[in-house]
Amino acid sequence: MTQAEAEQFLFNEVRLLDQRRYQEWRDLFGEKGLYWVPVNDTDADPTINCSVIYACGQQLDDRLTRAESSYFWADQPPIKSVHTVSNISVDVMGEQLVQILANQVIYLFRENDQRRDSPLEILPATSEYKLAKHAGEWQITYKKLAFLQADGYLPLLPAFV
Repeated sequence: MTQAEAEQFLFNEVRLLDQRRYQEWRDLFGEKGLYWVPVNDTDADPTINCSVIYACGQQLDDRLTRAESSYFWADQPPIKSVHTVSNISVDVMGEQLVQILANQVIYLFRENDQRRDSPLEILPATSEYKLAKHAGEWQITYKKLAFLQADGYLPLLPAFV
């Protein structure tokens, strides 16, 4: 995977999130891809510590089903997002495996928010991806999104950030 291909992959991934095309975004993970958004210590073992999201496979599918239902109250009214991605670096770990590191800033906006003084949330984060080639297509096998303020206040988040 070249630098340009990695950049295009990440730009496409966050565009799907911003457009709320969650099923297409989910398809980037394949069946076993892991999605992790840690809380507090961003390097703590997620199997024994709390996380905002720690899901793969069927757990991602279940989360997607909830997000698309009318009972997902956390996203009513829907939270709009804009992701920016920068400082992308690619580490080729083999012909079929790459690791990508990047910085992200995620802007969240909820219409009719009662907090009229600051309805826009700004969330800087680092992201780590591991991608593997499967049937000629790159798929996410691991994504970690670590918010800069993971040990502080985190606003109400959409189903996937």
